Amino acid sequence: MSHNHGMLIIIAVLSCFLLYFFIPEEKKDSISSLEGVTLTAVNGQQFRLAGQFTEKPILLVFWSTTCGSCIEEIPFISKLHESLKDKITIIGIHPNFPIKKVQKFIKKYKPAIPYMIAVDTQEILSKTYNVSILPRTLLIDRNGKVLYDHTGYAPENEKDVTNAISSIALN
Repeated sequence: MSHNHGMLIIIAVLSCFLLYFFIPEEKKDSISSLEGVTLTAVNGQQFRLAGQFTEKPILLVFWSTTCGSCIEEIPFISKLHESLKDKITIIGIHPNFPIKKVQKFIKKYKPAIPYMIAVDTQEILSKTYNVSILPRTLLIDRNGKVLYDHTGYAPENEKDVTNAISSIALN
């Protein structure tokens, strides 16, 4: 083996070592704390997720005003809110989007949406939970650990989703 081949092997081994120890692991399906998560409510005020919603699980419903399935899902999420509001907190999360456009949609939507709507302006939640397909529903505990995860919406799945969320929330 030539001197050049030996040097290449040493560089490869050292590179793997450095990559393994110095590149942080990507967090999957959880965040260590909700402390650093700030959202913008529809009224424009920012709030810390951890400061207000830690006593019960949080149902994050990622949606968009430009997503037909998301809009179709709103009555279902509203029913979930009415039946489980003592057991879980529901927050509709719009990934980073102009707040004025979300406000305009909320004002026009009838009947009024009973659960909180917020915009993930910093995209912390959207990136943490790899939200790329909408709608996406995540039930998380106070530490951000995913207890339930569902992507998409179809009226025929409402009962299964309700049962899954209810069984976790009631435990």
